[in-house]
Amino acid sequence: MHNPTDNQRLLSKALTLAGVKHLQNQCLYGYYPTFIFPGHNLIVEVEGKTSSPHLHNKTEQKAYDQEQDTHLSQLGYQTVRYSHQAVKNCIKGVVLSIQRYLLASLSQVD
Repeated sequence: MHNPTDNQRLLSKALTLAGVKHLQNQCLYGYYPTFIFPGHNLIVEVEGKTSSPHLHNKTEQKAYDQEQDTHLSQLGYQTVRYSHQAVKNCIKGVVLSIQRYLLASLSQVD
């Protein structure tokens, strides 16, 4: 289990207050996404100060993120990323955006 950052805790609390069910930092096929939304095949990552400790620069982090996104996409998951600043400065907008993704995922159910 990874330790959540202050902004991850802030977003988790805001999602909970908005009634959005989510899992935080749970293992999913060898990855630890920031948030998983059960039943929606949606993953939300909060980027910024949350980079992987074994990666040393932005290029490596970007390549790792792309590899993770591709793998999870092949398993049917959509990944959405928000910057650390977006969560810190516009938490309501981030929550509304996530809610839109969740609603869109419901309309895609066969």
